[in-house]
Amino acid sequence: MQDRAKILILGHGVLGGAVLDFLSQSGQAYDLYVGARDVERANQRVNLARYTAYNLGRYPAVDVLPIDLMNVEATAEQLAALRPDIIFNATTLHSWWVITQLSPDAYRQIDRARGGIWTPMHIVLVRRLMKAVREAGLESVVVNASYPDVTNAALAAEGLSPTVGIGNIANAVPGIRLAAAHLLSCDPQRIDVRFFAQHYISYRMPSTGTTDGAPYHLTVYREGQRVEPDELSHEEIFANVAGRFRRVKGLAGQSVTASSATSVLCALADRVERVVHAPGPLGLLGGYPVRIAPAGISVDLPEGLSLEEAVEINRQCQKFDGIEAVESDGTVRFTAETVNVVRELLGYDYSAMALDECEARAEELAAKFAEFRRRVERSDGVHAA
Repeated sequence: MQDRAKILILGHGVLGGAVLDFLSQSGQAYDLYVGARDVERANQRVNLARYTAYNLGRYPAVDVLPIDLMNVEATAEQLAALRPDIIFNATTLHSWWVITQLSPDAYRQIDRARGGIWTPMHIVLVRRLMKAVREAGLESVVVNASYPDVTNAALAAEGLSPTVGIGNIANAVPGIRLAAAHLLSCDPQRIDVRFFAQHYISYRMPSTGTTDGAPYHLTVYREGQRVEPDELSHEEIFANVAGRFRRVKGLAGQSVTASSATSVLCALADRVERVVHAPGPLGLLGGYPVRIAPAGISVDLPEGLSLEEAVEINRQCQKFDGIEAVESDGTVRFTAETVNVVRELLGYDYSAMALDECEARAEELAAKFAEFRRRVERSDGVHAA
């Protein structure tokens, strides 16, 4: 890595734009680049980041590059010319918030399929990106925001796994620390945690105050000393996360995900040793505490928990998200409940996705969902009338 870390952000939407803002305002000497198909729109978003940073007395170095991830060869050429130290992928064919724009009833129906249903649409662009990185012969660290709990693990079968993910499990950790500090009557800075869980818990627990039976592992520390469950119950912690420390969610709450991404990117760029929480490290499925250090990254395990046990927790937890298994060849198998919901609502009948068919599956799923959306919107209009 060069003296000034060179960071390429792919995507400048809700998440990518927010991360650009955080990095631009950090005051750190990064060389920032935004890669996008629509250069004009990207330039306008970069200028917004510049305006905001300048108001705060920060003067980031930011440039825009024309990059179309669907064109692997052209992307590889761009990457080879730029040689970024870190690549942050904030692209997907299906942003998570799209289904939240449905009517409440339609959202409840489609949410029964859980997050795993959208795997084909999340994996297409990051898979092409990783092919371009390999074709360019780069050793760049790739940080992936597109359902990394599953996509990173699936891509590992092809030797294409990004280095680490962001968000998801990390989004639940601040609330857990706040709740634990409240219950222990101490400053949140004195609290540290090691939390292991798949994406499902990270969005379900903060809303309901429970894990709905999904497995996880949580160790809480106060000033470095382990707090035993008989002194602090997890049920009380989770209830407080969803109660006293409930936060704004949806698009308005996306800054939590962006801040989790920024913490990972800054630790990598600053070449410091820091423990963060992140999904998909080293091609593993689910979420973990991750130690980032100049020598590389590793899973930060608490005493009494092995890596094999941590992986098994995530393997069982992912079933609550609609993922039955991620096979050794990268095939993603979906639970029977998810398959049934998708068949019932979308007329889309599939139980597994092999990596080499992800693009065809994504195209079909997008078309089926668009038709479902039109259908429920027409129905809502009739009911409103």
